Amino acid sequence: MHINHKPSILIKYLIAFVFFSLSLSSVLQAQIKIMPLGDSITWDWYYGDGRPDSMRHGYRNHLWYKLQDANYDVDFVGSLNNGGAISPSFDGDNEGYTGHFCHQIASSVYGYLVTNTPDIILLHIGTNGSAAFSPSKSVADAENILNEIDRFERDKKVKITVILAQIINLQKNPSWINSYNSQLANMTQNRINNGDDIILVNMQSAVGWDMIDGIHPTNSGYQKMATAWFNKMKPVLDNLSKADDYSYLIPIYSLILNP
Repeated sequence: MHINHKPSILIKYLIAFVFFSLSLSSVLQAQIKIMPLGDSITWDWYYGDGRPDSMRHGYRNHLWYKLQDANYDVDFVGSLNNGGAISPSFDGDNEGYTGHFCHQIASSVYGYLVTNTPDIILLHIGTNGSAAFSPSKSVADAENILNEIDRFERDKKVKITVILAQIINLQKNPSWINSYNSQLANMTQNRINNGDDIILVNMQSAVGWDMIDGIHPTNSGYQKMATAWFNKMKPVLDNLSKADDYSYLIPIYSLILNP
């Protein structure tokens, strides 16, 4: 009696369906997650600001529009949300904490990442330290944020790209900002040299003095921030998008269906 060991066409199609379902699931989950992280410049607040939270947006809506126009499949993540009344609508999720110092973000960032694990973090932090700490102290605290992100990556075996900002100007204390940004750049380069996945973006130059109260940007200043973030993030987004290309599965399906 001859026994046909080749799988039946039904079994072959069933195997192909399983492969297709798994790959489709991966594609659907392949949205690139971006966490806007920082203080009031991330949340969007300025002195004398009486807007409701539903009207706050900062750089985030402008960045969202650029990402959508470029057809990137992204998801802003964070435990906070604002800007729901802004038109056109945008993804308002973020981790922007008005008045926070670097050390406060450092003490909490691990928890933020547990709740919402991003592929990319946009970090603008340090301005509030000018009222209480030396530039070197604030840079050390900012580095602790990076240390906590690294610890999370090791613990969870994930990879997160941090795009770290040299922060915008401060009218009342420009020398503090200059010193902070210079030391921040040196610290960042040392970490990059040791293999840390950080990209530095110069928001001080990008925004200039386009500010509403000497501390926070005007709307056009936020647009400039969005452009600076986007330009630095684009190569990262392109690499992540390539990593989500599942065309390699086509020959596998072909082999299954036509052995």
